[in-house]
Amino acid sequence: MSMSVTELAELPTAPTISRGLCEAASYVDQGPFRALRRALFGTTTFEDFIAVITPEHAIAEGVALIVLGGLIDPGVTDRGWPDSTWDAGYTAERVGHAHQVIGRWADSHSEQQLAHLFEAAADRARTLEGR
Repeated sequence: MSMSVTELAELPTAPTISRGLCEAASYVDQGPFRALRRALFGTTTFEDFIAVITPEHAIAEGVALIVLGGLIDPGVTDRGWPDSTWDAGYTAERVGHAHQVIGRWADSHSEQQLAHLFEAAADRARTLEGR
């Protein structure tokens, strides 16, 4: 199961995707994945975030990766944006694909370009959240 960006934005326990992506732009010196974790979970240390992470946080991380990866490679979002029609297997496949796409992209781009990508993804997420 997946949740849409709009559904996540309505949950009191989930981080807002747009805010997390925007904040991640401040941590690009840590790389794309650690920057996103710091922004969504407040830390990159497993021992620190495991005590407070909710299932919605885990879903939010996956959705944020899909939004970010979809800006680089439209194949990441070949069925549109995540929503409740995506089953767990398909969602996991898209998150894995997004992770690969983002990693390859980040290897050949500067921190400033990564910050701009996070900002563009935050704008896209804001639109999807209906804000």
